[in-house]
Amino acid sequence: MNPDNKNVLPADFDGIFRFTNFTKEDFKAKWGGVEYTFPALKTTPMIIPGATPEEVQHIRKKFARELATLEFYKTSKFGALNAHTPGGTPALYTDSDLTPLVQRCLEPLPIASAKMTMAKPNEEANLRKDEDGKNISQVIDKNKSLIQGNGSGVIA
Repeated sequence: MNPDNKNVLPADFDGIFRFTNFTKEDFKAKWGGVEYTFPALKTTPMIIPGATPEEVQHIRKKFARELATLEFYKTSKFGALNAHTPGGTPALYTDSDLTPLVQRCLEPLPIASAKMTMAKPNEEANLRKDEDGKNISQVIDKNKSLIQGNGSGVIA
């Protein structure tokens, strides 16, 4: 990759974005009326019919955040954050708490295929778009973190 041009993909990029389910359970996520099942401990190609490569990157980040959030709920840190008085305000976590888990969704494991089934309508989130209909978040390099700056940035 040319370090002076962050918009250039690495020479060995094969044109397929991949998603890694680093957990011991299959992970299900929905997009465009389709439910995708990512096998446990596998990396799968992100094939989203009708989506541009930029949209696939956005969807990939959305799925990574969903899986990271589910896994964070299982951690002792989340348990400690929420060990509060009944009826009190629950503690909040930050994007920096999720970052290590999101990054694991981008690390390769053995390759597999995602299973696709039709989902119920209106159950998936839309891409975040500006008033012109353009995607807000940007495609990132595979070697970059989804968190910007000092770790307090927002995953878009």
